[in-house]
Amino acid sequence: MEPRQPDDESHGDTAVLAGQIFDTFRERLEAENSVLMQSPDTVRQLRRQVASIVAEVLGRPDLPATGDSPEGVPEDPGEPVAETPLAVQIGASRALRGVHPVESLRAASALFDAALPVLVGPAGRSDGTDPLVLSAALHRAVMDRVALASLAYVSFLMEKLQASRQEECRRIARELHDRVGHGMGLALQHLDLHRLYAAQEPERAEVKLAAAVASLGDALRTVQQLSAELRRSVGADGIERALRAYLRANVPTTVRATLQVTGDAKLLPSDVSEELYLILREAVRNALRHAAPTRITIDLEVTDLLVQATVADDGRGFEPGNVAFTQGGGLPSMGERADLLRGHLDLHSRLGQGTRIGVRVPLRGERL
Repeated sequence: MEPRQPDDESHGDTAVLAGQIFDTFRERLEAENSVLMQSPDTVRQLRRQVASIVAEVLGRPDLPATGDSPEGVPEDPGEPVAETPLAVQIGASRALRGVHPVESLRAASALFDAALPVLVGPAGRSDGTDPLVLSAALHRAVMDRVALASLAYVSFLMEKLQASRQEECRRIARELHDRVGHGMGLALQHLDLHRLYAAQEPERAEVKLAAAVASLGDALRTVQQLSAELRRSVGADGIERALRAYLRANVPTTVRATLQVTGDAKLLPSDVSEELYLILREAVRNALRHAAPTRITIDLEVTDLLVQATVADDGRGFEPGNVAFTQGGGLPSMGERADLLRGHLDLHSRLGQGTRIGVRVPLRGERL
């Protein structure tokens, strides 16, 4: 049977059905302590999504979007439901809030359970539509939106990952310019002075030659370190071995560096290991370059539910409110990498009392 043509009365009936379904749906999510209920914006998105799905299933795609009214009163009777853009918007906003797609799947199941009895009941079948047709339409409408939201979620995270990688490239470019370029330029100056003093002041010329050699040596070591960083990944050997190799290659003998690992770090998923390694490596690099520490300590703990790590130094420290420090030194990139893993980055520092950076990452899909 063909769906009846939409009219003002059908709009009102459908809005009431959408309101009933949303109330049941919300109660189900609240009973499950769903993270989707923690944000008013997310709740509003869910209400609009329910209205959109009900309108599509009942063949009334021009039903206005509903707002926060328990009765399902439209926020703006002249504003049609934007189905595809809404699903994409939901996927991006959930990625921004760190809500894992598994929450969307749980919500989809809860919505189907809440909507099916209403839509196949007398009110939903007022035009005589076969219950099996309604059930199939409901399933399709729900899963289409889950798929769109998931694609938007993945796209958003890929953009964040790309931005993080671009920041890593910019950091390496700065290292090459500031350290390697400066060192080689300084060496050239010393060589020019060596030629100038060679005939008249041989002892002074030798000093300049030695200084040129030292500058070139520093530049070469920097190139070797950057080359090793570009080649190195955690790989099959695990994050512990990668961290120990980095400490051996980059920490001077004047600094005491220790790594303590609790639990089996080899059990970490590869994506977690790679991103966590980059976070900890950046924290160590910052300490070496800016803090002048005598001691750096890395603690890594792996459990079935989460992995947490800290990098602490006894260096000069800084005030966390100092924009020059908190927006530089790779800290934004470290925070973004933690966000990509649905984790959390903490920074504690005080002038003259060192710095401590901690990161916690869940291993079971839930955001911390």
